[in-house]
Amino acid sequence: MAQFEYSSIFGELTKNVQLRFDAVSKLNKQLFDNALFEQLLDWDTPTVGLNFEEIIGKYNITIAAPTIGDNSKESVLGTEGVQTYANRVFKHALTRPMTTQEYRKVLSLLDSKMISDDAKKNELIKLMWGNVETVVNAVKAKIDMIFLGALSNEGVFTFDANNNPEGGVKGSIDYKMPSENKATANLDWTDANIANVDVFEDIQSVIDAADDKVKLTKILAAPSKVSYMLRSAKLKRAVFGIDKSGTPLTLAALNEFLQQNDMPIIEKVRRTVRVKNGNVVTPVSPFNAKNLVFVPDGKLGTIKNAYADSELKQENGVSYSNFGRIRVSQWGVGETQGSNGVEFTKAESLALPVITEINGIYSLKTEQ
Repeated sequence: MAQFEYSSIFGELTKNVQLRFDAVSKLNKQLFDNALFEQLLDWDTPTVGLNFEEIIGKYNITIAAPTIGDNSKESVLGTEGVQTYANRVFKHALTRPMTTQEYRKVLSLLDSKMISDDAKKNELIKLMWGNVETVVNAVKAKIDMIFLGALSNEGVFTFDANNNPEGGVKGSIDYKMPSENKATANLDWTDANIANVDVFEDIQSVIDAADDKVKLTKILAAPSKVSYMLRSAKLKRAVFGIDKSGTPLTLAALNEFLQQNDMPIIEKVRRTVRVKNGNVVTPVSPFNAKNLVFVPDGKLGTIKNAYADSELKQENGVSYSNFGRIRVSQWGVGETQGSNGVEFTKAESLALPVITEINGIYSLKTEQ
């Protein structure tokens, strides 16, 4: 058997990426950014082909997006984007080239006679891991963006210039939340109305609507909306009574009150992802802060996914590893490819989050 030749400047050290992935999986520890979709969705078994028509028919969702050719490549760095293969699968991918400064630092370490082999190895792995972490987090962030965006926008996620400026896809994914699952507050939850807004009544109306259909266990809300609820005069009166309505209301006290009344507790959703457009990086909160989302216990859906091209046919000289269903590739190019020495790290996932429990999820619009 021919010996594998690494094109990566890190050589056999690239094996440490999969070793670290495996070790963390066994210990069930958090390795990357805390992606909320991992708490509420399960990865489905990967397939060779993933046909959108099958998904649409089975889960009653609609997808509208433009098309690119089969041979199109993902953009390099900065496109935390999604590309669409016609009637097949969403591809989330990011490739990061090592900077000249980083590349020269690696060369200096490899050439150093003053540093012990163990210290050199640890430093090289640290440099290599930084690139892996960047691209894996980018893919996880995009899946989180789609899931949380749909969850907090009445079952619809829309690709636009704000959340996908470099990805090329425009259009929406509609998971078909039933119209009867969508509620609107009697009065907008704004500071101007805070003395008159009846938070408890608005929440109770949603729970009543779901009572014969599903047991709701959590109310997902942005931190700003939770703060508003805790300052609501009428909610304080409902919790403490008129005599103690001036008592500061905490989330712990509110949740205790809700549990005592067999109502779902409130959970803050904190998630920010960065979106790059050219040289401008903008933080984006994928969860719509204007809406509350009422969910039942357990997982809310599945992540349909397909094997990456490199899983079906590996390319010589490229080091591969898998973090769950996220494929990581590492390779280098040089003079034989007509290039200066450049190291690349890429993460990709052919995936689509599907909210299978959408019929049991409710939404309360607190502001127009």
